[in-house]
Amino acid sequence: MLNEIIEEVSRRVRKTEGNFAAFEDGRYSPVEFSHKNYREILKGSGRTLLFVDGGNSELLQMPGTSLQIMRNAAVVMKGNKMLLSRNREFYVLAAGGRKHPATAKIFSEGKVSEVSAGKVEPDGFCDTIRRSSEIRFATEMLSELSRGGIVVLDGSLESADGIEKTHLEGLYGAAVGKGVSVAAVSKTTGLVTEKGEPYPAMLSERTTGGKWYYHPVAAIRSEDHRAEMLFAKLHEKSGHTFRIDLHSGNREGIPEIVSELAENAKDLSFPGYPYGLMLADRLARVSERETGMLKARLAAAAGDKWNEIKAHLASGNAHEILDSA
Repeated sequence: MLNEIIEEVSRRVRKTEGNFAAFEDGRYSPVEFSHKNYREILKGSGRTLLFVDGGNSELLQMPGTSLQIMRNAAVVMKGNKMLLSRNREFYVLAAGGRKHPATAKIFSEGKVSEVSAGKVEPDGFCDTIRRSSEIRFATEMLSELSRGGIVVLDGSLESADGIEKTHLEGLYGAAVGKGVSVAAVSKTTGLVTEKGEPYPAMLSERTTGGKWYYHPVAAIRSEDHRAEMLFAKLHEKSGHTFRIDLHSGNREGIPEIVSELAENAKDLSFPGYPYGLMLADRLARVSERETGMLKARLAAAAGDKWNEIKAHLASGNAHEILDSA
């Protein structure tokens, strides 16, 4: 049976079909495929790049409540040399659900602040807070860039909600004022052609090799996604085609920005993916070991209150018990 499954999967990946990207959102107008839209990636001029990523891990989970540690990391590079790195940590205690507005208390550097949103689950709200914190951190780190520098976020420039949109607008405004470009690189994308085939695979299949970028993909008329979307193979030996978003105000600088990303994507451990994002990911990641240590510290700090807290935790940890069985 496994051989039959492999044969069926192989049959489906032999050839990709379609001529444009399929969007469910009417604010995206796909551009029909054309070989003329492949562009050569030239050599970069050595601009300074600021890479920003974030990580988080859940420490406590109860029905309607989530306590998470979050970490932002930034790496500044020029000529593939790291000039500096910086990170920060904070805790988020989020509560909410489908029937109640979400609220969260953020504990950072001895200060406590509060934010709220619509009726969303706590873990989803935490994702919004982490993403928004990455964007705010990037804005704060602009002081490390001179005119012509490039901010590179992990993911896309599409805002998932009003909170992310507000922070992205703040980053755009600050970047424009300083003469800095804003980009984002997505590790994965679910974009498909009108035939249901992976859009990046279609682009990769129809090229003659080498490194390249493809633009335009679509005309975007969304206030939640003020960006130019393109796809690129940033290294000759890469087997990956990544989606790249650039702030719409940087349209004229697309060739130079892509060139700088390609110059930074030469690390042999993952050719074609910007090394600065790899470093930022490592700095931001919260390991299982760290999570376990933090949980132990929480239990110790709670003292006699831990038994009461643990009773509430037990109401939602059946999956964890089964996973460890």
